[in-house]
Amino acid sequence: MGLSYAMRNDAFSEALRHAAKQKKAFDKHIKPTEFQIGDLVQCYDSRLDETHSSMRKLAPRWSGPLRIVGRSTNSYQLEDLQGTRFSSATHTRLLCPFIPRPGTTLAAYNNALRLARKANPKATRPTTDFDVETLPLTPRPEARIPLDRNDPTQPE
Repeated sequence: MGLSYAMRNDAFSEALRHAAKQKKAFDKHIKPTEFQIGDLVQCYDSRLDETHSSMRKLAPRWSGPLRIVGRSTNSYQLEDLQGTRFSSATHTRLLCPFIPRPGTTLAAYNNALRLARKANPKATRPTTDFDVETLPLTPRPEARIPLDRNDPTQPE
């Protein structure tokens, strides 16, 4: 009886050691990413990862530009450029900075935001007003590729 308890404790301690080793290897490749409120980001649509439909395999995985409006510990609240709430909580790993093409309205927006942050580090919007109509629309993921509940290619 005592031998089985000792073997169980050895297995448990080995599992803990292995988990710590895996965490260290994982953390070595993860770069901490911090976004500020007002930054433009793209959001990864992970719903399409488990699909087997050809149409969905070719669908874009990253959203258009979204603005950060709030922050929790590892998550951010997002809205599109027209001010419509996009998501209440999106994990940091699903976000990447949006880098606009030079000469576009979004590049001017980013430059104005950068200049506003030089003057006031807590600025969340550019000091110059941008007409919402000139900023591009960000289609919702459901509008691009609707995911049917009865679709056999989707996980349960």
